[in-house]
Amino acid sequence: MLGGSVALAPTASAVGPSACQFNSPDVNFKVSTSGARFRTGPGKRHRAIGTLYRGDSFRYFCRTRGFEKSWSYGKILRRTTTGIRPGTRGWVYSKYLD
Repeated sequence: MLGGSVALAPTASAVGPSACQFNSPDVNFKVSTSGARFRTGPGKRHRAIGTLYRGDSFRYFCRTRGFEKSWSYGKILRRTTTGIRPGTRGWVYSKYLD
């Protein structure tokens, strides 16, 4: 294409806080189970960034709806058991947070 530009829409696998319905002051949680998937968006259709295990630290910013059956958006506070770096942002199913 000559003299033009192409704008690409973000992929469904790159969902940030725009999917949030409930915001919260930053709250720190520990993961309460082993094997929780940390994802690029709220829901199983989104790519897994890695796996969280009991005791991994997560700072919660917001969630998709009421706490039951919701997804929480936030960031990793310390390197996780599986090596996800601090500051990595993503989604985890809310029932796995304590």
